[in-house]
Amino acid sequence: MNKKRIRKTNQTDNSLSVDLPEKIADMLNIKNEADMLLEWKDAEALFNKEIHWDDHVDIELLDMLTETFEEHHHVFENLKDR
Repeated sequence: MNKKRIRKTNQTDNSLSVDLPEKIADMLNIKNEADMLLEWKDAEALFNKEIHWDDHVDIELLDMLTETFEEHHHVFENLKDR
C-alpha cells in the first residue's frame, strides 16, 4: 500500500524541515526525536524509521548464543574453512 501526501517545508535555523502529521506518525509508531534514516538518489528522498536492535533483542537469548559460539568456536572455524 503506497500512500502519498504533499507537505510544505519549514525553515528551521539553517535547515529545512517537513512536518509529519500526527495520524501518520501514530500509524508508523514514530515518536518525538526518533532516529530517522534518510536515503537519497537523484531527485528522490526516502525516510525510514531507524531500528534499534537493543529494543527488539531478547538479551537472554543473545547471551545464550554468545556462550554457544564461544564454546564451539573451533567447530565454526572448521566450517568456514571448508
